[in-house]
Amino acid sequence: MDSSKHTKRISYRSSEANDAIQSFRNSKDGNLLVFVGKNRSDKKGFAKKFGDSLKEIDLRDIVSTVESDTYENLDSLFDSISESETVYLQNGDVLSGEYTGNTYSFRRYATPQEKYLIKKIKQSNARFILDLLDEANVTNRLERVVHSVIRFNAPKSGFGKLFWNLKNVSVHGHTFENKRPLKK
Repeated sequence: MDSSKHTKRISYRSSEANDAIQSFRNSKDGNLLVFVGKNRSDKKGFAKKFGDSLKEIDLRDIVSTVESDTYENLDSLFDSISESETVYLQNGDVLSGEYTGNTYSFRRYATPQEKYLIKKIKQSNARFILDLLDEANVTNRLERVVHSVIRFNAPKSGFGKLFWNLKNVSVHGHTFENKRPLKK
């Protein structure tokens, strides 16, 4: 993808999202698509548009607090991927310092693990979908190489909002989402 082109963030509900999917499938330039937002069920439903050729990988099993382990895991992952596959990389937030021990600064920069993953994706001919929960984790570096960023926001209907709010309960700013257990 041309690095001078600014990536547009689109809602999954818009017709532009379907156009982005078609363009992504036919493109020879960009082989990375980013799904961002906390609406996991709609992400899964949207990913089904890729059919049975979708291979799901949980990045929590790949990314480690030790950089060299992460690089080895990524190398073995990319060795196992065929060029015709579309790979759905779940829990991409682990690349942004969530579990790697890197701290968040005022400005988000790509971590070494994220840089290495981007490098491997650029070298591969397979297609990749990176799933992120936090929109702030779409770094400038990631945005330069991504085909499109598709946002998955909360539902807009009253009934949908009710269930969304019940599902995302927090107490004193603390959510009850599952956290990755530390490896020993």
